Amino acid sequence: MKERIIAIEARKFVYTPNEITVKKDETVVLAFTAVDFIHGFFIPDMNIRADLKPGQVTEVRLTPGKAGEYAFLCDNFCGSGHEEMNGKIIVTD
Repeated sequence: MKERIIAIEARKFVYTPNEITVKKDETVVLAFTAVDFIHGFFIPDMNIRADLKPGQVTEVRLTPGKAGEYAFLCDNFCGSGHEEMNGKIIVTD
């Protein structure tokens, strides 16, 4: 089965899109493009993190095994709007 690729742009101080819906046990590839800074991507509840470097695509592969909502955030301080840089992954049954 082909993995679904979800393109996400990271820029001060937002991920676009910042809400992603996937199915439980579906493997997806989050393909990040950072525009202006080395942003971070961190899902605390899944213990997944990556540095997102400008000018290159960073792929994060995940297969959520449990339905629910999982917050993600930028964990590289990127300026005064940094705390607002977050989103959520919604995992459905």
